[in-house]
Amino acid sequence: MFFLRPRYTNVLMRFAREAGYDVMPVILPITDDEALIETYANEFDGFICTGGDDIDPSIYGEEKHPNCGGIESSRDVFELSLLSKVTALDKPVFGICRGIQVMNVALGGTLWQDIPSQWSEPHGTVHFERNEKNDPRHRVTVSGMLREVLGEEVVTTNSYHHQSVKKVGDGLVVCAVNEDGIVEGIEHTELTFYRAVQWHPEVDPDDVSKKLFTEFLRHVQ
Repeated sequence: MFFLRPRYTNVLMRFAREAGYDVMPVILPITDDEALIETYANEFDGFICTGGDDIDPSIYGEEKHPNCGGIESSRDVFELSLLSKVTALDKPVFGICRGIQVMNVALGGTLWQDIPSQWSEPHGTVHFERNEKNDPRHRVTVSGMLREVLGEEVVTTNSYHHQSVKKVGDGLVVCAVNEDGIVEGIEHTELTFYRAVQWHPEVDPDDVSKKLFTEFLRHVQ
């Protein structure tokens, strides 16, 4: 069974109203019907890849690590097919948490399946698998277009994830890292808007969240 937390659409609509944009969020039913996925790609103006379970490591050529979590195979297949069609049309895509991971894998990238057991650098302030109510936070250094959008070089974000980008996908560059060098943001160098963050800007949204969603909405219009 799949579900989407209402905070994603709620925050999107809030920032759309504040910016004066008229939007109608639609939650797309997961399907393996390629013709229907093609229709999705053509009919909608922009796409948000949200959080969720882990991606099947076999997709990026690895065996499943013992600490890799639950897998949503049908969602993997659906989102990868949709992303291939959406990127061909150069439509805006914004990723959050699992979203950054599937967007990276879609372009040939790989993932750290379990940061606590696989990350080779000193752990320091790395956060993972925390309850959202604890709201662990860390400093993230941003660069590229993301820095231009946020207007800051260092921002403070929430953080609760046990996977992250390892090898960056084709055409992508890292545009945000935390204190320990773990990737917190990626963006495409050629597509108009293909950007994603590892943290959750829709949780307790702040000024950084507003800038991220508003920039996405600006490209959707």
